[in-house]
Amino acid sequence: MLSSALNFVPVFLLVFFRLAGMALFAPLFGSAQIPKRVRIMLILMLALGMTGSVKPPPRLPDNTWDTAIAIGGEMFFGLAMGMIMSFVFIACQWAGEIIGQQMGLNLGEVIDPSYGAQTSIVGDLYFMLTLVTFIVVGGHRAMLQGVHASFEMLPLLSLGINQSLLHLLTGLLEAATVLAVRLAAPMLITMLVVDLVLGLIGKTVPQMNVMAAGLSLRSGVGMFVIIAGLTLSTRVMRESVLQSMQTVWDGWTLQ
Repeated sequence: MLSSALNFVPVFLLVFFRLAGMALFAPLFGSAQIPKRVRIMLILMLALGMTGSVKPPPRLPDNTWDTAIAIGGEMFFGLAMGMIMSFVFIACQWAGEIIGQQMGLNLGEVIDPSYGAQTSIVGDLYFMLTLVTFIVVGGHRAMLQGVHASFEMLPLLSLGINQSLLHLLTGLLEAATVLAVRLAAPMLITMLVVDLVLGLIGKTVPQMNVMAAGLSLRSGVGMFVIIAGLTLSTRVMRESVLQSMQTVWDGWTLQ
């Protein structure tokens, strides 16, 4: 009984620190709106539930230095997992920032408690839409299943930072950039047309204050484009979330 408890505690700690690293950046779990105590209790419960099915490493750390290296490796790998799963959210918020800048709404920036930084209203809108889509399609359950599968394909004390993981990181970062451009492309094209029209009006009617009229026009046209393309944007977000979760799942299970 005592020996099994002594073997359980080190494995539990390693599992806990991998989950803790994941929760720092993972969507929903990494939100600063959730109190730290609640997040710690949630991670403890998840670690308790997963430790029983995690295969212990062949040799546990037997000194302080090896223990620190093992904890750091698991924490770093958890951070990589959380960062991978948050790329879609970052891309959607980035697209919202671009759209807000084109509409001239970035002057009304607000504090985003999720990241502790200033963000635009449109950026927060796209982030919340992505979060709702993530929950509706069951992304939170798939995320936990993927984390649990990572303990089988990348056992404890293996660190898991290899070339395939780096390729996965760069591939998802590239996909996130493409997603941001896809979401912001209709607004960019629309504002280009608006600027051309304002330029023609300014040349035709020099007495008109094009700059003052352009602010209201850009905001009004931008709101129409957002409302008209909301269904399409939500569909793109849904496809991107599903594709991202599938990529992460394949990365953990097919290595």
